Parts: sequence; C-alpha cells; structure tokens
Amino acid sequence: MSGCTGPAFESAPTDTDDVTEAKDRLVDSKSVAIISPDDAEAETGKTYGEWSAKWWKVMLAIPIDTNPTFDTTGANCGFGETADMFFLAGEGSGTAVTRTCTVPATKPLFFPIINVECSNVEKAPFRGKDDEARAACAAHFADDIGINTLKVTLDGGDVHNLHRFRAASPPFDFTMPKNDNILFVPGKTSGRSASDGYWVMLELPPGDHELHFEGAFTKGPGAGFFQDVTYHLTVQ
Repeated sequence: MSGCTGPAFESAPTDTDDVTEAKDRLVDSKSVAIISPDDAEAETGKTYGEWSAKWWKVMLAIPIDTNPTFDTTGANCGFGETADMFFLAGEGSGTAVTRTCTVPATKPLFFPIINVECSNVEKAPFRGKDDEARAACAAHFADDIGINTLKVTLDGGDVHNLHRFRAASPPFDFTMPKNDNILFVPGKTSGRSASDGYWVMLELPPGDHELHFEGAFTKGPGAGFFQDVTYHLTVQ
C-alpha cells in the first residue's frame, strides 16, 4: 500500500463541487493547475491509470534505502524524477512524514493520495494469479479507502472532488532489487502487478509551495493504515 491517513478528515464532496471549480480557484490564488483525469491523456500523453503504472514501476525498482516512499526528510525525492513527469511518493510505513524537495518547473507532479497494488510475487491478500485477479484485488482494496478521509491541500487551499481522482492501472511488468525491495519479498527480481487508488497531477509555478495529502483505509484487511504526507516544495 502506498498510503493512508489519520488525523484531519475532509467532509464528503458534494455534487456541486467539480474539477473545474477546484482548478479555477487554485489557479486564481496561486497560478496552480490541476491536470484532471479527464485531461491527463490529452495534456501528458497518458491517462492517470497509465501514469500510476509507471509510478509503481519507478518506485519498485528503487532499493528501500534510497526509495522516496520510505524517505522521512525528502533527501531521496530526486529518485522520483523521470523524463516527462516528477513522481512524488506516498509513505510506506503508515506514519506521518514531512519532506523538503526541489522539483523542476518544466514537469508536472504526480502523486498518490493513497493507493494499493497487487502482484504475482506477494502473498495473500496482495497476490493475484493473473491480470484479472490482480486488478480485482487492487480494486477490492481501493473500495476500502474512506472517501471522507481523502484530503489534498496546496498552499492552504483545498483541492475538491477527490472522489473523481480514482484511477486503476493497466497490468504492468516491473523489476525490483532482489533483497532490498519495497514489497519486502526476498529472492524475486521481477513480477507483474496492477494498482488502484487516488492520484493527483499538478503543475506548479516557480517558487515555494506546501503540499499536503492524506487518506486512510477504513475497512477490510488494510483498515487503520493511513497516509499523511507534507511536502515543502521549491519549484525551479
């Protein structure tokens, strides 16, 4: 799993909130652009689901000691940079964390509010024998995420309508270190997986920004696992 949260819960979104309203309000206040799931493919060449698969491929390939997911300071933030997107990490141990990170102004940022993956190398309940089973496994876990626990704030402004930011990945192959991987599966160097959960893609203007996101699994096998991450970002 890549996240959950605890302390501050946002009220449930209403039908009057929409991605456009949230985008306009943030743009008006801080020149921030939210690339919505509806616009991602046209603007970046991939859907949210496809980007989530790439996010996992990048993170799974990085050893634990330098992996942004288990970084408590932001020192390993740069390992999330790819050619076309900068991946910010969630938090893999279920504790609140604050990171300081410098990111490029030339690339969008993509991060999981909270999500989960299921693969063919893990044990139950995160194991699926084929693509269909892995997708169902990830979807089942994502259904256990409490919508009211989802929260994203940027420079003090709330991002609304987070229930519409759920995305399931296509099946994807991955590689990982043999004995120092974030799945904690020894002796394996590759696998096949699928993920599901909530993601946000942002474009930030140069300068200093504070990003906070959180979410929690409120039922099922993952109940109690939360993600609570704050980034102090310098965009340049």
